[in-house]
Amino acid sequence: MGTKYKRSIRHFLTDKDLQLHLLAQSLIYSLIVVTVAIGIVLYPLVSDMIQSQDLDRQYQAAQALIALAKWLVPAVIIVLALFMGHMIVVTHRICGPLINFTHTFNRLAEGDLTRKVNLRTHDYLKNECERINHMIEGISGIITRLMTDHQRLMVTLQDLKGQVSDVDTKDRFEAALEMIRKDAAYVSDTLSQFKVEDQK
Repeated sequence: MGTKYKRSIRHFLTDKDLQLHLLAQSLIYSLIVVTVAIGIVLYPLVSDMIQSQDLDRQYQAAQALIALAKWLVPAVIIVLALFMGHMIVVTHRICGPLINFTHTFNRLAEGDLTRKVNLRTHDYLKNECERINHMIEGISGIITRLMTDHQRLMVTLQDLKGQVSDVDTKDRFEAALEMIRKDAAYVSDTLSQFKVEDQK
């Protein structure tokens, strides 16, 4: 249990470039929002301090501004820290699956259909994971049928080779060729389910 916890903290930034980019953008946006909110809240006090002709009113506004600042600055720092902590967790739960997808896609590109996407309990992108795994299962099924059809074709060819030595009639030879044509048609049907780019 302790090892898993240490490992998860050590690898919390699974995709540092993407996560840090998202964190920086979120921090800038949240700073803008907080600045605007503080400006709206403090505007009446600052306005009284600058525009009022009454010294007592200016003094009261300044005192209120100082009192607010004592609480506002720590509150803003705490809120921003909590927000950034939350964003680290959120980006971790998104980037972790994306890295998992990338590893699976790399294996697919090598022709390995045995690897599936496995997400952790709290990861996001679970629907996408199910779709990718469903796609892998579909492709794997097609390839399996292709291999079966190919093996059947090879067995037929082997049988034909054995029959050639004792072929007496043209009819038996043509029947064997017809069996090969049928098996080749099965392989062709299976292959036609794939769409590939033209190789030039």
